[in-house]
Amino acid sequence: MLLNFSDLFLLPIYLLIIYQIGKNTQNNKIASNPVYSYYLKGLFLKIGGGVFLVLIYTLYYKGGDTTAYFESALVLNRLRDVNFEAYLEIMSNNLNKQTFSYFTSATAWPQYFFDKQSFSVVRAANIVNYFGLNSYMLTTVVLSFLTYNGIWRLFLLFTELYPKYTKQLSYSILYIPSVLFWGSGILKDTLTLMGACWFTFSFYKVFIKRDKMLVNFFTMIFSAWLILQMKPYIFIALVPGALLWFSFDKIQAITSPVQKFFVAPVIIATILGIGSLALSSISSSFGQYSSVEKIVDKAIVTQKDLKMDYNKGNTFDIGEFDGSAGSIGRKFPVATFAGLFFPQLWHVKNPVMLLAAIENTIILMITILLLLRVGPIKVYNQIRKEPLLTFSIVFSVFFAFSVGLTTSNFGALVRYKIPAVPFFLSSILILYQKQKNGDNSTEELEK
Repeated sequence: MLLNFSDLFLLPIYLLIIYQIGKNTQNNKIASNPVYSYYLKGLFLKIGGGVFLVLIYTLYYKGGDTTAYFESALVLNRLRDVNFEAYLEIMSNNLNKQTFSYFTSATAWPQYFFDKQSFSVVRAANIVNYFGLNSYMLTTVVLSFLTYNGIWRLFLLFTELYPKYTKQLSYSILYIPSVLFWGSGILKDTLTLMGACWFTFSFYKVFIKRDKMLVNFFTMIFSAWLILQMKPYIFIALVPGALLWFSFDKIQAITSPVQKFFVAPVIIATILGIGSLALSSISSSFGQYSSVEKIVDKAIVTQKDLKMDYNKGNTFDIGEFDGSAGSIGRKFPVATFAGLFFPQLWHVKNPVMLLAAIENTIILMITILLLLRVGPIKVYNQIRKEPLLTFSIVFSVFFAFSVGLTTSNFGALVRYKIPAVPFFLSSILILYQKQKNGDNSTEELEK
């Protein structure tokens, strides 16, 4: 059984230990950084999201990806006990027919073995399970606790650059229901969300702030590696915004308007060119996302598959498209809109989707109010003046387009989109609050 009576006794003990760790962290940091007053609340909301996901998947869905990942991690435990060398070989990501033959009826056979990206979650869950005592609930709680540092680092980054809007940013980063739910369980989404947030924070510290370079550099590399292991398309979406962020930082260091006018295009083109070459050099690790052609082929196949009758109507349709650039380009508005704002209330078919629809409706309303009150041109001008907002919007839009294009199932969409949600929502809330307060300053540039 995935849930048993021992969880009822051990869960409060785990929560008490985590509470004490979180409380100590908050108390030690709050004097030097007052935003740590939000630390403990954010931590327990995230853990609550993980607990809620466990209950939903065990009592409502009766199983799914997250339970399969955990059960496969237990299979690795049994292999470890009977053949430790084989266990180490598999944990080092050596996945092939030979290593699969190490499993027997005594150990059972894991799921996702020949899908390296999915099996990365199994391997991670197996490590965390050492602290979770073979309990699905406790392993989820520990994973939620460990991955909280990713979303917290994103909160630290935004509040460092926009301290006036700390309260608003707590809602857009720490308290988002869909992110708390889908970003706290034994899923790819939990680990890749942490990776995207850590990568952004570390990139800023290395290339913009130049603070604790060695530690942040290795954190950035690890975060990139983690994302590439599980969802390479997230890394592909992060890179353009990061390169623009770095480019704008260099351009702002130029004081002469004349020099800036002539040098800026050269800097942007050079950095984007280097970034493109770097992506090409590691594209073999992207698997089905290693080329535009493969991504488009996947999108077409996914669109056709998810429209079949066996999906029970839990789909949306952005219309037909082929592999041509023009056809894909024409789908950019509708695919991006779907990736950012779907599902809406009229799409709701179950309680979980209702929560996501309410959240998306609120985000859509804030976006519409911002565009109506400020105007698209002024919003664009404000974004391009502030590199973090430029990065966040470019990443969010590019990512939403990719997800909206390649996903037609609402259940999958709600999960896949969560890395973009805190970036996009934080950006539009900052822009909205600036307009509301009559604040035209660019706080980030003044740092």
